[in-house]
Amino acid sequence: MPKNPVKDIEQYRKFLESIPIAKYREELKDIKWVEQDLPKELLPLESIFRHYWFERKLLNFDEWFEDFWLELNAKLESKQVLERFKKYFFDKDGNGWFKKGFRARMYRTWVSVLTQLDFCYLFEYICVKQDKEITLECNANLDAKGTDAQVGPIKFQIKKVSQRKEARNARSDKNTINIIYVVWDIDGLKERIKNPRTRIKDTYQRMVNAFDKYLIKLPNGFIVFKENYLIPIIDNITDIEKIKEVMSKISLELSGE
Repeated sequence: MPKNPVKDIEQYRKFLESIPIAKYREELKDIKWVEQDLPKELLPLESIFRHYWFERKLLNFDEWFEDFWLELNAKLESKQVLERFKKYFFDKDGNGWFKKGFRARMYRTWVSVLTQLDFCYLFEYICVKQDKEITLECNANLDAKGTDAQVGPIKFQIKKVSQRKEARNARSDKNTINIIYVVWDIDGLKERIKNPRTRIKDTYQRMVNAFDKYLIKLPNGFIVFKENYLIPIIDNITDIEKIKEVMSKISLELSGE
């Protein structure tokens, strides 16, 4: 499908907002019996990138999972690997029991990749908006190697952090830029700020301010990137050292420094 970054980001954000995150969290929180390393034939990355990035076919989770499950069972190689995997780890004949655990495992991967793709959709949108011709690569092969997106030699990895110290201590390496994606409990931080016994109110307030500056929490709880986050990265895309400086600044802001 031809890309239309302006329209695509709008549709993608609407799709993300439609995901019943609370429902899935409650439904799947205790289903964790398929946690083993998966054979490459059972990995969902190729399917997810094909649907949500290359074809821009925004299936809901249940539609995508059933499509992926059928795909695994339709190919002789992946079906054989699937059967061996089930027999080796579970030694059970009940396919429904395994499928339930596998589905929960796939949901966690699915949501993680959707976050990466939000960065990519917004990146392309900003480039079009600024009339910049920058080619961003994003696919299953890169993801399998630990790269969520790439522009020339510069690699990006979306790093989810849930604690302040993780944001404060985040460092990018020689060729990879860590894009800090915080999942703060913003409402909880705001309650701490109101509490007269809270000692570091100023720090929490700075964390809230930085979150509002760089990220958006959709009504369903999904966190997405703001243009303010990506613009300085795109403006310095030819200089990895400057991008590292930008990310260091953003990381410290998000940590409340």
